Amino acid sequence: MSRIVSGVLLGILIFLTGIRTMTLGLRAVAGPKLRWALRRFTANPAMGLITGAIMTAITQSSSATAAAAVGLVDAGLLTLEQALGIILGANIGTTLTVQLISFRWGNAAPLAICLGALAVVLGGNTIWRRVGYIVTGAGGLLWGIDLVALALGPLTQLPHLTRLILRWEKNPYSGILAGITLTAVFQSSSATIGVTMALAEEGLVGLSGGMAVVLGSNIGTVLTTLLASLGTAEEARQTAVADLLFNMLGVLMVLPLFTSLLQLLQASSTDVIHQLANGHTLFNLGTALVALPGVSYLARLVRRLVPT
Repeated sequence: MSRIVSGVLLGILIFLTGIRTMTLGLRAVAGPKLRWALRRFTANPAMGLITGAIMTAITQSSSATAAAAVGLVDAGLLTLEQALGIILGANIGTTLTVQLISFRWGNAAPLAICLGALAVVLGGNTIWRRVGYIVTGAGGLLWGIDLVALALGPLTQLPHLTRLILRWEKNPYSGILAGITLTAVFQSSSATIGVTMALAEEGLVGLSGGMAVVLGSNIGTVLTTLLASLGTAEEARQTAVADLLFNMLGVLMVLPLFTSLLQLLQASSTDVIHQLANGHTLFNLGTALVALPGVSYLARLVRRLVPT
Protein backbone atom coordinates (compact mmCIF):
# COMPACT_ATOMS: atom_id res chain seq x y z
CA MET A 1 0.00 0.00 0.00
CA SER A 2 2.88 2.37 0.83
CA ARG A 3 4.29 1.82 -2.67
CA ILE A 4 0.95 2.76 -4.21
CA VAL A 5 0.68 5.92 -2.11
CA SER A 6 4.29 6.96 -2.77
CA GLY A 7 3.88 6.28 -6.49
CA VAL A 8 0.69 8.35 -6.71
CA LEU A 9 2.26 11.20 -4.71
CA LEU A 10 5.37 11.14 -6.90
CA GLY A 11 3.25 11.27 -10.05
CA ILE A 12 1.14 14.13 -8.71
CA LEU A 13 4.25 16.07 -7.65
CA ILE A 14 5.79 15.63 -11.11
CA PHE A 15 2.49 16.67 -12.69
CA LEU A 16 2.21 19.81 -10.52
CA THR A 17 5.87 20.67 -11.11
CA GLY A 18 5.31 20.20 -14.82
CA ILE A 19 2.27 22.44 -14.96
CA ARG A 20 4.01 25.10 -12.84
CA THR A 21 7.09 24.95 -15.09
CA MET A 22 4.95 25.21 -18.22
CA THR A 23 3.04 28.12 -16.70
CA LEU A 24 6.36 29.81 -15.83
CA GLY A 25 7.49 29.56 -19.44
CA LEU A 26 4.15 30.71 -20.85
CA ARG A 27 4.04 33.66 -18.49
CA ALA A 28 7.61 34.57 -19.43
CA VAL A 29 6.49 34.73 -23.05
CA ALA A 30 3.14 36.44 -22.56
CA GLY A 31 2.88 37.25 -18.86
CA PRO A 32 4.10 40.88 -18.97
CA LYS A 33 1.16 41.68 -21.25
CA LEU A 34 -1.43 39.77 -19.20
CA ARG A 35 -2.69 42.70 -17.17
CA TRP A 36 -2.43 45.05 -20.15
CA ALA A 37 -4.54 42.70 -22.31
CA LEU A 38 -7.09 42.11 -19.56
CA ARG A 39 -7.52 45.85 -19.10
CA ARG A 40 -7.37 46.77 -22.78
CA PHE A 41 -9.78 44.23 -24.30
CA THR A 42 -12.62 44.13 -21.79
CA ALA A 43 -14.95 46.88 -22.98
CA ASN A 44 -17.92 44.57 -22.34
CA PRO A 45 -18.45 41.10 -20.78
CA ALA A 46 -18.37 39.37 -24.19
CA MET A 47 -14.96 40.87 -24.99
CA GLY A 48 -13.85 39.99 -21.48
CA LEU A 49 -14.89 36.36 -22.03
CA ILE A 50 -12.84 36.13 -25.24
CA THR A 51 -9.84 37.84 -23.61
CA GLY A 52 -10.03 35.66 -20.51
CA ALA A 53 -10.20 32.48 -22.60
CA ILE A 54 -7.22 33.47 -24.77
CA MET A 55 -5.05 34.60 -21.86
CA THR A 56 -5.81 31.45 -19.86
CA ALA A 57 -5.03 29.26 -22.87
CA ILE A 58 -1.70 31.11 -23.16
CA THR A 59 -0.74 31.07 -19.47
CA GLN A 60 -2.42 27.71 -18.71
CA SER A 61 -3.71 29.00 -15.38
CA SER A 62 -7.31 30.07 -14.86
CA SER A 63 -6.39 30.92 -11.27
CA ALA A 64 -3.73 33.38 -12.48
CA THR A 65 -6.19 35.04 -14.86
CA ALA A 66 -8.90 35.26 -12.18
CA ALA A 67 -6.42 36.56 -9.60
CA ALA A 68 -5.21 39.19 -12.09
CA ALA A 69 -8.83 40.23 -12.67
CA VAL A 70 -9.33 40.60 -8.90
CA GLY A 71 -6.17 42.72 -8.71
CA LEU A 72 -7.32 44.99 -11.52
CA VAL A 73 -10.71 45.45 -9.87
CA ASP A 74 -8.95 46.25 -6.59
CA ALA A 75 -6.87 48.87 -8.44
CA GLY A 76 -10.02 50.41 -9.90
CA LEU A 77 -8.99 49.53 -13.47
CA LEU A 78 -11.88 47.12 -14.11
CA THR A 79 -15.51 47.02 -13.10
CA LEU A 80 -17.13 43.97 -11.55
CA GLU A 81 -19.00 43.23 -14.79
CA GLN A 82 -15.77 43.34 -16.83
CA ALA A 83 -14.02 41.03 -14.35
CA LEU A 84 -16.90 38.55 -14.50
CA GLY A 85 -16.54 38.35 -18.28
CA ILE A 86 -12.82 37.56 -17.85
CA ILE A 87 -13.55 34.83 -15.29
CA LEU A 88 -16.12 33.21 -17.59
CA GLY A 89 -13.49 33.12 -20.32
CA ALA A 90 -10.83 31.78 -17.95
CA ASN A 91 -13.03 28.75 -17.26
CA ILE A 92 -13.09 28.02 -20.99
CA GLY A 93 -9.36 28.53 -21.51
CA THR A 94 -8.39 26.10 -18.77
CA THR A 95 -9.96 23.16 -20.63
CA LEU A 96 -6.96 23.05 -22.99
CA THR A 97 -4.76 21.25 -20.44
CA VAL A 98 -7.34 18.53 -19.86
CA GLN A 99 -7.75 17.97 -23.60
CA LEU A 100 -3.94 17.70 -23.87
CA ILE A 101 -3.87 15.01 -21.16
CA SER A 102 -6.68 13.04 -22.80
CA PHE A 103 -4.59 12.30 -25.91
CA ARG A 104 -2.16 10.23 -23.80
CA TRP A 105 1.08 11.59 -25.22
CA GLY A 106 2.91 10.13 -22.24
CA ASN A 107 5.34 8.16 -24.43
CA ALA A 108 6.70 11.44 -25.79
CA ALA A 109 7.06 12.94 -22.29
CA PRO A 110 10.70 11.87 -21.61
CA LEU A 111 11.82 13.24 -24.98
CA ALA A 112 9.97 16.51 -24.34
CA ILE A 113 11.58 16.85 -20.91
CA CYS A 114 15.08 16.21 -22.33
CA LEU A 115 14.68 18.61 -25.27
CA GLY A 116 13.09 21.26 -23.08
CA ALA A 117 15.80 20.99 -20.42
CA LEU A 118 18.44 21.27 -23.16
CA ALA A 119 16.82 24.46 -24.43
CA VAL A 120 16.70 25.87 -20.89
CA VAL A 121 20.41 25.15 -20.30
CA LEU A 122 21.68 26.30 -23.69
CA GLY A 123 19.10 28.94 -24.54
CA GLY A 124 20.60 31.72 -22.43
CA ASN A 125 18.37 34.75 -21.96
CA THR A 126 16.46 34.17 -25.19
CA ILE A 127 13.03 33.05 -26.30
CA TRP A 128 14.36 29.49 -26.63
CA ARG A 129 14.90 29.26 -22.89
CA ARG A 130 11.26 30.23 -22.28
CA VAL A 131 10.11 27.72 -24.89
CA GLY A 132 12.27 25.16 -23.10
CA TYR A 133 10.35 25.74 -19.88
CA ILE A 134 7.06 25.24 -21.74
CA VAL A 135 8.18 21.99 -23.40
CA THR A 136 9.74 20.62 -20.20
CA GLY A 137 6.61 21.45 -18.22
CA ALA A 138 4.31 19.85 -20.79
CA GLY A 139 6.42 16.69 -20.70
CA GLY A 140 6.37 16.71 -16.91
CA LEU A 141 2.59 16.96 -16.59
CA LEU A 142 2.05 14.15 -19.13
CA TRP A 143 4.67 11.91 -17.48
CA GLY A 144 3.22 12.64 -14.04
CA ILE A 145 -0.24 11.46 -15.04
CA ASP A 146 1.26 8.32 -16.60
CA LEU A 147 3.02 7.57 -13.30
CA VAL A 148 -0.21 8.10 -11.38
CA ALA A 149 -2.04 5.66 -13.67
CA LEU A 150 0.76 3.11 -13.25
CA ALA A 151 0.72 3.44 -9.47
CA LEU A 152 -3.07 3.17 -9.29
CA GLY A 153 -3.16 -0.16 -11.13
CA PRO A 154 -2.88 -2.37 -7.99
CA LEU A 155 -5.86 -0.57 -6.42
CA THR A 156 -8.15 -2.81 -8.43
CA GLN A 157 -7.17 -5.54 -5.95
CA LEU A 158 -8.30 -3.51 -2.92
CA PRO A 159 -12.07 -4.08 -2.53
CA HIS A 160 -12.60 -1.49 0.24
CA LEU A 161 -11.07 1.33 -1.79
CA THR A 162 -12.81 0.34 -5.00
CA ARG A 163 -16.15 0.34 -3.15
CA LEU A 164 -15.38 3.85 -1.89
CA ILE A 165 -14.62 5.11 -5.40
CA LEU A 166 -17.70 3.34 -6.80
CA ARG A 167 -19.82 5.56 -4.56
CA TRP A 168 -19.02 8.35 -7.01
CA GLU A 169 -20.89 6.34 -9.66
CA LYS A 170 -23.99 5.83 -7.53
CA ASN A 171 -24.08 9.24 -5.84
CA PRO A 172 -22.84 12.26 -7.85
CA TYR A 173 -22.82 14.40 -4.71
CA SER A 174 -20.05 12.26 -3.18
CA GLY A 175 -18.05 12.67 -6.40
CA ILE A 176 -18.59 16.43 -6.38
CA LEU A 177 -17.40 16.60 -2.76
CA ALA A 178 -14.33 14.54 -3.70
CA GLY A 179 -13.60 16.93 -6.57
CA ILE A 180 -13.87 19.98 -4.32
CA THR A 181 -11.61 18.41 -1.69
CA LEU A 182 -8.94 17.16 -4.09
CA THR A 183 -8.79 20.49 -5.93
CA ALA A 184 -8.47 22.40 -2.66
CA VAL A 185 -5.58 20.10 -1.69
CA PHE A 186 -3.79 20.11 -5.07
CA GLN A 187 -4.60 23.78 -5.79
CA SER A 188 -5.16 22.67 -9.38
CA SER A 189 -8.36 21.49 -11.02
CA SER A 190 -6.26 20.05 -13.86
CA ALA A 191 -4.43 17.81 -11.37
CA THR A 192 -7.73 16.58 -9.92
CA ILE A 193 -9.12 15.82 -13.37
CA GLY A 194 -5.83 14.20 -14.40
CA VAL A 195 -5.96 11.85 -11.41
CA THR A 196 -9.60 11.07 -12.24
CA MET A 197 -8.59 10.21 -15.80
CA ALA A 198 -5.88 7.93 -14.42
CA LEU A 199 -8.49 6.19 -12.26
CA ALA A 200 -10.73 5.83 -15.32
CA GLU A 201 -7.88 4.36 -17.35
CA GLU A 202 -7.43 1.67 -14.71
CA GLY A 203 -11.16 0.94 -14.70
CA LEU A 204 -11.64 2.24 -11.16
CA VAL A 205 -14.09 4.98 -12.08
CA GLY A 206 -16.56 5.39 -14.92
CA LEU A 207 -18.02 8.34 -16.77
CA SER A 208 -20.67 9.14 -14.15
CA GLY A 209 -18.29 9.21 -11.19
CA GLY A 210 -15.57 10.94 -13.20
CA MET A 211 -17.89 13.71 -14.34
CA ALA A 212 -19.08 14.24 -10.76
CA VAL A 213 -15.45 14.83 -9.73
CA VAL A 214 -14.98 17.18 -12.71
CA LEU A 215 -17.97 19.24 -11.58
CA GLY A 216 -16.60 19.42 -8.03
CA SER A 217 -13.17 20.51 -9.28
CA ASN A 218 -14.76 23.57 -10.88
CA ILE A 219 -15.95 24.67 -7.44
CA GLY A 220 -12.71 23.78 -5.65
CA THR A 221 -10.58 25.83 -8.02
CA VAL A 222 -12.25 29.06 -6.82
CA LEU A 223 -10.28 28.86 -3.56
CA THR A 224 -7.30 30.60 -5.19
CA THR A 225 -9.49 33.50 -6.29
CA LEU A 226 -10.97 33.81 -2.80
CA LEU A 227 -7.48 33.87 -1.27
CA ALA A 228 -6.39 36.52 -3.79
CA SER A 229 -9.30 38.72 -2.68
CA LEU A 230 -8.34 38.77 1.02
CA GLY A 231 -7.49 42.27 2.19
CA THR A 232 -8.69 43.88 -1.04
CA ALA A 233 -11.40 46.46 -1.69
CA GLU A 234 -15.07 45.48 -1.54
CA GLU A 235 -15.53 45.21 -5.30
CA ALA A 236 -12.53 42.87 -5.58
CA ARG A 237 -14.07 40.63 -2.91
CA GLN A 238 -17.34 40.79 -4.84
CA THR A 239 -15.46 39.47 -7.88
CA ALA A 240 -14.18 36.46 -5.94
CA VAL A 241 -17.62 35.72 -4.47
CA ALA A 242 -19.15 36.03 -7.96
CA ASP A 243 -16.63 33.46 -9.24
CA LEU A 244 -17.72 31.05 -6.49
CA LEU A 245 -21.42 31.69 -7.14
CA PHE A 246 -21.02 31.21 -10.88
CA ASN A 247 -19.34 27.82 -10.51
CA MET A 248 -21.79 26.63 -7.86
CA LEU A 249 -24.81 27.74 -9.89
CA GLY A 250 -23.32 26.07 -12.96
CA VAL A 251 -23.04 22.74 -11.14
CA LEU A 252 -26.57 23.06 -9.73
CA MET A 253 -27.86 23.83 -13.23
CA VAL A 254 -26.22 20.72 -14.69
CA LEU A 255 -27.25 18.23 -11.98
CA PRO A 256 -30.90 17.87 -13.15
CA LEU A 257 -29.54 17.24 -16.67
CA PHE A 258 -26.74 14.93 -15.51
CA THR A 259 -28.10 11.78 -17.17
CA SER A 260 -28.64 13.57 -20.49
CA LEU A 261 -25.12 15.03 -20.25
CA LEU A 262 -23.65 11.55 -19.79
CA GLN A 263 -25.56 10.27 -22.83
CA LEU A 264 -24.24 13.17 -24.91
CA LEU A 265 -20.66 12.51 -23.79
CA GLN A 266 -20.98 8.80 -24.56
CA ALA A 267 -21.99 9.78 -28.10
CA SER A 268 -18.96 12.08 -28.40
CA SER A 269 -16.38 9.29 -28.02
CA THR A 270 -16.00 5.60 -27.22
CA ASP A 271 -13.10 6.34 -24.85
CA VAL A 272 -14.00 7.36 -21.29
CA ILE A 273 -10.86 9.52 -21.05
CA HIS A 274 -11.94 11.62 -24.02
CA GLN A 275 -15.51 11.63 -22.70
CA LEU A 276 -14.31 13.20 -19.43
CA ALA A 277 -12.20 15.79 -21.29
CA ASN A 278 -15.16 16.61 -23.55
CA GLY A 279 -17.41 16.88 -20.50
CA HIS A 280 -15.06 19.34 -18.86
CA THR A 281 -14.96 21.45 -22.03
CA LEU A 282 -18.72 21.26 -22.59
CA PHE A 283 -19.53 22.19 -18.99
CA ASN A 284 -17.25 25.23 -18.93
CA LEU A 285 -18.16 26.42 -22.40
CA GLY A 286 -21.89 25.86 -21.92
CA THR A 287 -22.18 27.49 -18.50
CA ALA A 288 -20.10 30.47 -19.64
CA LEU A 289 -22.28 31.10 -22.69
CA VAL A 290 -25.47 30.68 -20.64
CA ALA A 291 -24.21 33.04 -17.92
CA LEU A 292 -22.85 35.72 -20.28
CA PRO A 293 -26.20 37.48 -20.93
CA GLY A 294 -26.88 37.51 -17.18
CA VAL A 295 -23.58 39.03 -16.04
CA SER A 296 -25.25 42.27 -14.95
CA TYR A 297 -27.81 40.36 -12.86
CA LEU A 298 -25.09 38.26 -11.22
CA ALA A 299 -23.15 41.42 -10.44
CA ARG A 300 -26.26 42.97 -8.91
CA LEU A 301 -26.81 39.89 -6.74
CA VAL A 302 -23.20 39.86 -5.55
CA ARG A 303 -23.33 43.56 -4.67
CA ARG A 304 -26.24 42.79 -2.37
CA LEU A 305 -24.44 39.81 -0.81
CA VAL A 306 -21.17 41.72 -0.33
CA PRO A 307 -22.20 45.36 0.16
CA THR A 308 -19.63 48.15 -0.08
